Amino acid sequence: MIYKLSNAVERAAIEEEFGVHFKYPHLYTPNTIIDGFKETNVCVVTAQENHKVSYAIWGLMPQNFKEDWYIFQNNANTLNVQLQDLERVEWMKESFVKRRCLVIVSGFYTHLLKNGKTYTYYVTQKNGKPFYLAGVYNVLEDGFQCCALVTSKTNAFVSSYHDISSQAPIIIPKDYAESWLAHNFDGNSLAEIINNPPEVELKANLMHDEFFKSLRPTDYILHPNFLEK
Repeated sequence: MIYKLSNAVERAAIEEEFGVHFKYPHLYTPNTIIDGFKETNVCVVTAQENHKVSYAIWGLMPQNFKEDWYIFQNNANTLNVQLQDLERVEWMKESFVKRRCLVIVSGFYTHLLKNGKTYTYYVTQKNGKPFYLAGVYNVLEDGFQCCALVTSKTNAFVSSYHDISSQAPIIIPKDYAESWLAHNFDGNSLAEIINNPPEVELKANLMHDEFFKSLRPTDYILHPNFLEK
């Protein structure tokens, strides 16, 4: 499972890369650390508005849920969901069928156990561009959106830098975005994407121990000093 993301790119770079525009452009701020254990927003493109970028609270809650985020998350951690959840849990199944989304990130953080310590890596595309992660979303009673990452078994590359879990986010290349967001639900095709995600060239940087302690919210560029040599 993945509990920290990054979206450390400027708005113009996102719009240029994906051919989309922000629904509320003045609300966007690059964010190096998106911490799923805190109530926080991520940028999403939804099936209903597939050319616009909007915002969703990270952590899926049932459609029209009325209580606060922390109440639900204390009882059910839904930052990440697996295919078996989407097929068997009724309220998640409805999200999978009707409300899929793409979460925009510049990378995500993984953790590797070695010599009795946990090492953190920042996984990005080799080309440094932002990319999509597969997601599902719902709309809360107050009109806000909430979402979860859809995860699958780690591939050979990611598992080399992430062994505290066998699950990792599914990267959706731009060419597959339309298929993931398609209004006509095709469970077999979507299951194929989840179980056999398209290969994407990635790189992983080992992060310095002080990275998460020292970073200020305004420091949205990953400074070389935080990368281990």
